[in-house]
This record gives sequence, structure tokens and C-alpha cells, in this order.
Amino acid sequence: MVHLPSQELSAVDALAAAVRGEPLPPGFAVSDHLVDEAVAHGVAPLLARAPAAASAPPAVASRLHGILAGSEALSAVRDGELARVLAHLASGGVSPVVIKGAHLAHTIYPSPGLRPRGDTDLVIAWEEQAAVAGLLETAGYRRKVHVRGTLILGQCHFERTDRAGIVHALDVHWRLAAPLVFRHVLPAAALHGSRVPIAALGPHAWGPGRAHSLVIACVHLVAHHPVNPILLWLHDIARLAETLDDRDTAAFLAGAAGSSISTVCASALDRARRCFDGPAIGALALAARAQSVPEEERSAQVLRTSRPLDGLWLDLRSCDGWRERVTLLREHVFPDPEYMRATTAPAGSLPLAYARRAIAGLGKWVS
Repeated sequence: MVHLPSQELSAVDALAAAVRGEPLPPGFAVSDHLVDEAVAHGVAPLLARAPAAASAPPAVASRLHGILAGSEALSAVRDGELARVLAHLASGGVSPVVIKGAHLAHTIYPSPGLRPRGDTDLVIAWEEQAAVAGLLETAGYRRKVHVRGTLILGQCHFERTDRAGIVHALDVHWRLAAPLVFRHVLPAAALHGSRVPIAALGPHAWGPGRAHSLVIACVHLVAHHPVNPILLWLHDIARLAETLDDRDTAAFLAGAAGSSISTVCASALDRARRCFDGPAIGALALAARAQSVPEEERSAQVLRTSRPLDGLWLDLRSCDGWRERVTLLREHVFPDPEYMRATTAPAGSLPLAYARRAIAGLGKWVS
């Protein structure tokens, strides 16, 4: 276990100890402040079930009980809606793979309410975008306005508000992560090859195999949350590492090497170890680090990008030729008119809006 000196312990360290099932460090208690931290880090339901919660004052214990009950109820509603959506997509010939929270909640947690989620992530093939958009529209969803293009994002967002006022958000991916350096990591066809059923979500629900699930969790952490990730994502990685058998471990390491992301995976595993160490994740991190060759893995440069400009430069280097580089730059500088009208220029001229965007964006790219 990787521990910090007691004088340097924070509320997050204490919270991680509670989630691990350990007593709280000296000087910490299950208080409203700790519950606030747990909510922010997505682990409040786990804290409610932790042994340390038994020492909580009555008011705090009641709050934790309410959070857990609410999470279980919301999870059931979201699961029912997801089963409906998957059945509707299947009727149109589309079978996405459910990844991240909605999948992990039913595979590595004793109860789905212990793994909160704000949205549901689905992976489809690139050529299924139009079909999925049409099917989701007939299922009552509307596509959110955001920058669109062939290269710039790799996903689109849909929302529906049900009769109870609950917002159901779908993130539909055709690549796992926004940085183009990950564009060839586990495409839809590869995920379909390893997919396993998620019985609790109905006959049309499929998730990735365990080795692929861990690759997804590692890439997600490094690609989108390189600084101060929430404990829930670190806990996901640690729990996934514990589920791998020898065959899964070999598949995970081979997949990481084959996609040139061993350094990325080792970094994500090491981050998870700081809060949720154990023999399984420790051995896996060492094995991933042993086979990593950072200077030969372009994806490892994600670990060193600190500014948006660095990320753009890496994206440009990951493009297939100059035609794609020009396309990517155009999508950044000149987003589609629908996006501009909905955000920057609701009542103004498009040329002026594009000019303002370019000027305002200069500082962002270099900061």
C-alpha cells in the first residue's frame, strides 16, 4: 500500500482509506465534510457501505443512508431507460457496446447503485452515426449542440428528460477518447469481438470483456482526467485489476503493447495504486511498466501535455497525412454553423462570430 506521512494526509486520503474498508486515520471522522468529499469523488454510496460509516453521528449516518437509497433508486431508473434505448437501437439494426459506468456498475460492484453515473457511454462503428442519431431521435432524445466534425471529438451527446424530470444523457462514441493518438485503440469491431452480455440491462445489452474494460478505464483516465482524477475512477481501475485471471492479464498486456499504450496503462495503474493498492494491481502495473517503451509510444506524450496547444500539436502529429491535418485545423477554427449560431452568434453574423472566436481562442491555446 502506498501511504503518505500522517502529517500530509488529506480528506481524500482518509476517504480512500474508508473505501478500502480500513479505519479512518487519526484526526479524521465520518463527518459532513467527509461526505461532501465523497459526493465530489463519486464514492458516497461506497462510503455509506464502508465499516467506518458505523462510527458516523446519527445525522451524518442518516445522510449517508439517504444518498445510498437515492443512488440505488436512480440507478434502477437509468437502467430501465438504457434497456429501452438498447432495444430500440437493436430494432434498427444497431448493437452498441456499453462501456464505463453503466457496464462496470453491473460487473465489478455488488450493487449497481454503488457505482453512480451521470451519463451512459456507448460505442458504435463510425459508419453508424447517422443511423444512431435517427433512432435516438425517434426514442425521444435530442442531440446536444457541440463542435462536430470527422476528427475533432469522436463522440456526440444526446439527452432526454423523462416524465419524472430525470435527465438521461448518452455519450455515443466512435472512438474511445478525444485525442487522436488513441483513435485506433479498441474500435467497435474489436470490442464486439470480446463483448459479453449484461443480463441486468436486457437481452440487447453487451459490454466489453474484462481485459478491454481495464484498457478503456486506463485510457479514459489519462486522456481526459490527467490531473486530480476523482476516486471513483481510480477505484474502478483497482477493482478491474482484481478481476483479471491469467488469461485476462495476458490479453490486457498484449492489447496494451499492440496498441502502443503500455506507458499510458502503467501510469493509470500507478495512479490507482496510490489510493487502492494491492497485489493484483501492483503486479499488473509492474508488468505494464516493464513492457513500455515511452520513446517509441506516441501515446505516452499525452502524459506530458499541459496546454491545449500541446494537445493540438499531438493531434496533428497523429493525423494520417496533410489532408487530415488541414481538416482538423478547420474544425477547430471554423466549427459548423449550427454550433456557432447556438453558442457564439445567436443574433449576430457568422463571420463576426468566427473572428471573435479566433481572437478569444488565442489565449486559451497557449495558456
